[in-house]
Order: sequence, then C-alpha cells, then structure tokens
Amino acid sequence: MVGALESADEARRALADLPDGAAVTVVGGGLTGIETAAEVAEARPGLRVTLRSEGEVGASLGPGARARVRRDLDRLGVLVERGRFDGAGSTDAVLWAVANQVSDLAARSGLEVDADGRVVVDEFLRSVSDPRIVAVGDGAAVPGARLSCQTALPQGMHGATNLVRELAGTPMRPYSMGYTGQNVSIGRRRAVIQAARRDDTPTRIQFGGRAAALVKELVCRGAKGATRTARFAWLPAPR
Repeated sequence: MVGALESADEARRALADLPDGAAVTVVGGGLTGIETAAEVAEARPGLRVTLRSEGEVGASLGPGARARVRRDLDRLGVLVERGRFDGAGSTDAVLWAVANQVSDLAARSGLEVDADGRVVVDEFLRSVSDPRIVAVGDGAAVPGARLSCQTALPQGMHGATNLVRELAGTPMRPYSMGYTGQNVSIGRRRAVIQAARRDDTPTRIQFGGRAAALVKELVCRGAKGATRTARFAWLPAPR
C-alpha cells in the first residue's frame, strides 16, 4: 500500500532493494496510482513499471487531461494495462494504490456504514446512529464527496467547528463544499491541472508541464500549512 506513511516507507525500502530490470506493478488507475507509477519510473528509470487499472486511467479527469497524463506516462516508459489485477504474471513488486481500505472500527462499534464501510452521516457530518460522533474524510460517507485532501480538509474543519458550536450551545451548520479542480504530479518536474465545476465535473480547462508542477507544489504546501494553522477556505456546494 502507498496510502499510509508506514506502508509507503516500507514500499520505499523494497524498491531500493530491487536491481535494474526488475518489474514493478502499480495497481490502481486513480490519481494516486498515476503519481506512484510516475514517481517510481522517474526515480528508477532502470525498473520496468506497469500501471494496472481495472477502469480508465485518470477517469475523474477530462479527456484532454487524461490524454496528457497518458503522454507523460509514455514519456517515462510506464506501461499502462487495463484489467483487474489477479496476481498472475511476473512482477517483482506490487504497489497498491486503491483507495478502498476503510477501518472496520465503525462497523464493529455498531455505527451504520455504507457498502464500503464508511460512516453514514447527516448534513452536519454526525453519525446517523450516534449524533455524538462526527465522521470526516475517507471514513465518512458524504454524498458527492471524492476522496482527496480537497475533501478531507473542509470536512475536518467543519466537523471540528460543529463540535465547538454544540459545546457552546449554538446551532450546528450544515456542511457544504464545492470543488475547484484536480491536480496530479507526473514525476517531480511535470504535472497536470484539471479545472472543475463546483459539482466536481471537469471543464475543458487543463494544462500541464512545469507550470502545472509549480501549481501542484503550491497546492501541497497549502494543504500542509492548513493542517498546522487550521486556516483553510473553500467554496460552497452548487445550488
């Protein structure tokens, strides 16, 4: 897995032990899978990197951005394959970049969860089973939400603010959030930026290259800074 600090560090050590010519398969064609495959291919050009995706690679992006991603992956020598990964074939390392790993703590605690194990919440981000519990981020089943830091940061801040409001005896506020776009790194020097409407549907506006890499770096720095300062602004959901 590459989605947690411990597993990512384990993957880094495993990759460092691979000789040139070894085969690496990245499973998952979302933005995390794209970034992982590109990072490995750029850092270790001697490895044979394959990105395996059951669906279309970069499916959340618009057609132009998807085409740009494919060109940049080709440039790095990443082989893209479609189909479910079943472990068959010859590969020396497998990196899982599939965002469906949810802790079973909520289900074991008796909270209502959806089919993916995420806590079902109301408009205030409270568990529908126990209003004393607020669920946010990847563990919350918020309608229309896409798993990303762009989603988790507003949810975390709104959930915390609602808890403070409840303790102060003031009414909670419904959660509302609109998207602005998506960005995906293709190695350290290139990226693809996709603009989106507030309902998260992509527009025709997209760009890539070094300018996009700079934008992505600024986005990452902003997200990191928000976790320290608790200052973050976002658009409301479309009406």
